[in-house]
Amino acid sequence: MAPGDPGSEADRVLPGRLPNLLIAGVSKAGTTSLFQYLGQHPDICGSDIKELRYFAPLRHGGDLEPIDNLTQHFRHCAGQRYAMEATPGYFYGGGRLARGVRGICPEVKVLVSLRAPVERCWSWYRFGRSRLRLPEDMSFDAYLDRCEELHRAGIDGDLEHQPFWGLGGGCYDTWFDEWVEELGPRFHVVYFEDLARDPAAVVRDVCRWLDVDETVVGGFTFAVENKTEHYRAARLQQLAVLVNRRSESFFRRHHAAKRWLRSAYYAVNRRPASDGIPPSARARLAEFYRPHNARLADQLASVGVAPPPWLEDSG
Repeated sequence: MAPGDPGSEADRVLPGRLPNLLIAGVSKAGTTSLFQYLGQHPDICGSDIKELRYFAPLRHGGDLEPIDNLTQHFRHCAGQRYAMEATPGYFYGGGRLARGVRGICPEVKVLVSLRAPVERCWSWYRFGRSRLRLPEDMSFDAYLDRCEELHRAGIDGDLEHQPFWGLGGGCYDTWFDEWVEELGPRFHVVYFEDLARDPAAVVRDVCRWLDVDETVVGGFTFAVENKTEHYRAARLQQLAVLVNRRSESFFRRHHAAKRWLRSAYYAVNRRPASDGIPPSARARLAEFYRPHNARLADQLASVGVAPPPWLEDSG
């Protein structure tokens, strides 16, 4: 998609400026890594914590907090062209959330990373277990049974059922058109699989869309962020999750310290990963997503975006 207009001069000097670049989705599709990669660009200033969730109430019909609760997270930004925030749940708010974002941030550009929905569902399940939001002994088949039950009832996207958003969260076609209709060329799509394989190429592509210098990307560090790991001791994991949540602002400023601490922690409390998605569950998911993927392929084609291999192979 063609680059849009840069932010206004007023935005560049406002002490508590509004974001004009959002990473809006999707969950478990590399948004944390993308946020860290883009935040290394001299023309992009990331919020002091990654997921502000300021616009999230719009997804569920709620009201927004005072605007100062948003702008306070960008007071450290100076003359950078873009002020960036990343909350992957935004995408699922569709048109209601997109209109709300534009109403507050009229010059905003929105970036979305999509991942093969079967793999995303598996990753969300593993993430829920690693964060102690699901029973440790809950099988993937039992998890999918519960997801399907909530999905049929139309309540799997409710806040209280967030751990079971693994299935419904991969129906990207549900919200895609509304974002395109609201933002047009200021809505940009990348793919998790490309980001994992060649992050520098993806970041250069995003830089071209943002109309900022892509030559600096060669000096970036491309470490994997927010990778899901299984734990051995639940109580130790509870403590680690709490420390990570309360220290996010500190870790944003000290990436090397976070990587060292994370490595040391998992040397003690990592459990070997499981073998992967059971074949029967993979077939079950492929059948569920087939109509959604077919519609998404048409949606991407309508805006001139090349489909990922997983979409071409989904039948």
